Amino acid sequence: MRKHAMLAAFAACFLLGPNSARAYHGPWCAVINLGGGSSTENCSLPSFEVCRAYAMGFASTSFCRKNANFRGPSQEYPRRRDKKSKQHSQ
Repeated sequence: MRKHAMLAAFAACFLLGPNSARAYHGPWCAVINLGGGSSTENCSLPSFEVCRAYAMGFASTSFCRKNANFRGPSQEYPRRRDKKSKQHSQ
C-alpha cells in the first residue's frame, strides 16, 4: 500500500509539473519498474549514486542510465559592464 501511495505521488509530480522540459535537467535517469510490463523514468537526478539510491527504493529491477537528452549546464555568458563615463561639470 505504501508503494502505491508513493508511486501515485511520483506520477502526480510529473503530471502536475509546470514545466515538462524539467524532466531532462539531470545527467542520470532512474528507470522505475511499475510492474505489469510498464515503467516510468525520472531524469532529474544529479549523480549516479543519487539515482541508484532512488531507483532501489522502488524495486530491485529498477535501474539507472545516462540521460541522452542532458545538454550539460547552461552556458550563460557574463554581462558586459559598460564603463560609466565620467561626467565633467562645466
